[in-house]
Amino acid sequence: MRRVTIGDVARHAGVSRKTVSRVFNRESNVSNELRKRVEKVIAQLNYEPDRQARSLRSGKSYHVAFAYEFPSSYFVISLVEGIRRVCQEHGYQLVLFETEEKGSRMLLSLLEFIERERLDGLLLMPPMTDNDQLLVALDEEGVPYGRVLPGTSRRGMLDVTTTDRAAGREMIDYLLELGHRNIGFISGHPDHLAMGERLTGAQDSIRNWTGEPCALTVRPGLNTFESAFESARELLTLEPRPTAIFAANDDMASAVIFEAHEMGLRIPDDLSVAGFDDTLIARHIWPGLTTIHQPIREMGSRITANLLDRIKGKDVEAVTEIPATLVKRRSTGEVPAPDTD
Repeated sequence: MRRVTIGDVARHAGVSRKTVSRVFNRESNVSNELRKRVEKVIAQLNYEPDRQARSLRSGKSYHVAFAYEFPSSYFVISLVEGIRRVCQEHGYQLVLFETEEKGSRMLLSLLEFIERERLDGLLLMPPMTDNDQLLVALDEEGVPYGRVLPGTSRRGMLDVTTTDRAAGREMIDYLLELGHRNIGFISGHPDHLAMGERLTGAQDSIRNWTGEPCALTVRPGLNTFESAFESARELLTLEPRPTAIFAANDDMASAVIFEAHEMGLRIPDDLSVAGFDDTLIARHIWPGLTTIHQPIREMGSRITANLLDRIKGKDVEAVTEIPATLVKRRSTGEVPAPDTD
C-alpha cells in the first residue's frame, strides 16, 4: 500500500504543503478554521510524516528524551503519558533513558546517548534535576532541557514544580484534626530534594500546632515499596506506637499498609496511613489510600510543551507551579480510643 504523503493531505484539504507542515508542527500562524480542516484530513488519511525527510530539511531529529535514575513505576508511567501526548501532538518522538549508573559514568552515558540520538531536547527527573555536573555539561553542549520537580531553583531554567511543602503541611494538619498526636513519617530518597520539602511541610505543621503536645517520628525511605518495610516495622513496634503514618509517596505508604496487615492491625481502626502522589496504587489498594494528589500527567504535559516552545525559539515562562491537593480515602480515620484493658 502506498504511503500517504504531505502532498496527498495538501491536495485533499485544498491547501499548500507548507500549510500542512505548519499545522503538523503546531505553528501559530494558521487560522483555527484552516487548522481544523487540515487536521480532519490528516485524521481521515491517517497521515504520518516521514521523520527522516523532515529531519534532513530542518536539521532537527524531532527526538526528545526523558531521563531518570530512580524509577517509581507508577510515577514514571503517569509522567510519560503526559510527555508522550504532547510529543505526539507536535510531531516529536519520545525516547527514554533509564540508568542505574552514578556520577561520571552516568554523565558519560547520557552525553553519548544525546549525541547518538541527536536529541533536540531533554527532560530530567530527580535526582538528575539537581546534578550540577550534568547541568553544566548540558549547558556547554547547548542541549535545551526541562526539569520535573527540581529541588533547587536556577535562573532561566525550565522547571515544573508542585506545592510539596504546603501539601506536607496540609496532610499533617488533617491528621491532627482527626485527633492523632503521635505521627510517624517515612521520608523520601535523600537525593530527591523536592521530596524533602514534604518532610519540611510536615514539620511546619507540628511546629505550628497550638493544641495538646504532638510528635513526628521520622524514619528513612528510598521511594520504593521494598525500602519502606524496615521503617514501617520500626515505627509499628515503637512504644507507644504511632496512631498514624504519613509516607512521602504512595509506594512506601502501601508498604506500611502491607506491614500493618501482617501485624494484625486494622486500617484505619488501629492505624491511619497516608501517602503522596495519588498514583494508581492509591486507588487500587485496600482500603483506598488517603494521599496528596500530585498532578503528574499535567506536569509532564506542561514541561514538554514549554520545552518544545523553547526549542522553537518562543518565550516561555521559566517556572510552572501546579498545586497539589489532599484526597481523603478510607485509610485514615479518627484516632483510636485508648485501650482500657
